[in-house]
Amino acid sequence: MLLPEEEASLFILLYSSLISFAAGRLGGVAGITDVETFRRASNNNRAKARDKLLGNITLIDDFVDENPYQFPEKELSNVLKFKHFIYDKFFIERDLKDYTIFLNDGDPPKAYGVLGLTDEIIEMMPYPLPVFVSAVLLPWKGCIVCDGLILTYNVILGSGIRKNLKESYRKAKAQGIITSLETG
Repeated sequence: MLLPEEEASLFILLYSSLISFAAGRLGGVAGITDVETFRRASNNNRAKARDKLLGNITLIDDFVDENPYQFPEKELSNVLKFKHFIYDKFFIERDLKDYTIFLNDGDPPKAYGVLGLTDEIIEMMPYPLPVFVSAVLLPWKGCIVCDGLILTYNVILGSGIRKNLKESYRKAKAQGIITSLETG
């Protein structure tokens, strides 16, 4: 499932502006110094800039305080929630009607119900599910979205692993699928 088109466009505008701001503040990351260079950058370089932002999370506060693109206050409050991101390795275990399941490897396992932005997450996968990935999950207006800069690992998941993943999903589902990263 996807965010509505208007919401996805707003998310992308805010998120790309934030990453561009952070990359510029850090002296340029992978050739990204502003929104225009971010738009022209490869996904690999966008991911490098994103990773630098996530390693310097106080830049989110700087972005909101300075508001260099004059975003409305309401939208800046959504940007502040990005601080509740999760950057981890997941198994994309299944695709459901309402969201795609990202399953972590924890004990107990957690299942996150994640929405895509402009493309269905399953359509971005080069292999059939389950797929082992590294991804960033972000809160967005009561939902969880993936920023689309997903690193897939070229590993073969044998029948034993797939069986264990189904069992982990069953356990996580019993605890409740997490569909929001917002606190309160």
